[in-house]
Amino acid sequence: MNGHIHKSRDLTKILDASHKNKWVAIDPSYSRVVAAAASLRELDKLVGGQYVIYYRVLPRETTFAPTIF
Repeated sequence: MNGHIHKSRDLTKILDASHKNKWVAIDPSYSRVVAAAASLRELDKLVGGQYVIYYRVLPRETTFAPTIF
């Protein structure tokens, strides 16, 4: 563990139904979606060398529980 604490962000202001089940590239200020694509590889090509945060948008009705192996 690297010891960094990350604040949770409310992305509901920038994400909408068109982003469901897609990868999105979010501006580091979390103020806008830079690009969206069906695959991470495609999104990386769209973004180019920009510094962004990659995020997979799950359907709202999905529950996600990460596990540690």
